[in-house]
Amino acid sequence: MQEKVPVEMIVRFTENGEIRPLKVIFGDKIYLIDKVYNKVLTTPKGAFGVALEYNCLINGRKKSIFFDRYNNIWYVFKQTKEDKPTPVYNPLNYKIE
Repeated sequence: MQEKVPVEMIVRFTENGEIRPLKVIFGDKIYLIDKVYNKVLTTPKGAFGVALEYNCLINGRKKSIFFDRYNNIWYVFKQTKEDKPTPVYNPLNYKIE
């Protein structure tokens, strides 16, 4: 399961009005964005509405950062552990009720 986590960003506006993310501020740490691969308008899973997804290289790892244009919020998705029941070992696929 994924959890939507709002983050603080340092961005640059180009002369064409485009937004370029430069740094992500997550808690008390600042992460430099090395490269922005592409920008896509998408509907992310776990969030409502439409957001701009920036696929970036941050500290040598590919990450996605999202910008909700209507609420002016930057966010990332954090992987959360979900309590799943332990499956019953059933090698012969018998019906267990």
